[in-house]
Amino acid sequence: MISVLLVDDHPVVIEGLRKLLEVAGDIDVTGAANDASTALKQAQMLKPDVILLDLRMPGATGIQTTRRLREQEYPGAIIVLTSYGDQAYVTQALEAGADGYLLKSTPSDELIQSIRAASRGRRQLSPELLDGVLEEFGGLAREKTVRDSDLSQDDREILRRASQGATNREIGIAMDRSEIAIKKRLQSIFQKLGAVDRAHAVAEAIRRGLI
Repeated sequence: MISVLLVDDHPVVIEGLRKLLEVAGDIDVTGAANDASTALKQAQMLKPDVILLDLRMPGATGIQTTRRLREQEYPGAIIVLTSYGDQAYVTQALEAGADGYLLKSTPSDELIQSIRAASRGRRQLSPELLDGVLEEFGGLAREKTVRDSDLSQDDREILRRASQGATNREIGIAMDRSEIAIKKRLQSIFQKLGAVDRAHAVAEAIRRGLI
């Protein structure tokens, strides 16, 4: 059996979730809490496999509660179950240590499957939130790539203009630099990218997502 702790400040929601999960057969609702402090105590006492946690609660938010649960070394899965699909909340919850973020509009059979999957260590996310998470992840990955490449904003601008076929002289005029300065800067860029010439540098910058 998968033991579950329900945390929501609306008793009617807890009762509805309890009835919904009872039909699963392999899920046992071992406890319920209406606020953060009670949830923390219940988690320590009951040690449930999965905690379904509301985002907005008295005393502390679901994100703050998730962080405190992880600070207390709660080992089980934490799924934030909420009506709020804002990307900022999703990111904050995952960063705090949540294993999933589901909307309350999630169909009952999908919710049950998510609880089962989370109990086995698999992260869960409502499909409609996936694009936002992937977009943010891609942005963070691009930022890391830029930092690791050691290219400055000017370096990337030079490469961007070079990729459009601009000559060193044309790049210099556009950036208010001399042709010689652009040529020297390109030599530095080649070294940073491990490129042998302008075409190689542009191709490498495109491959890495730098321009």
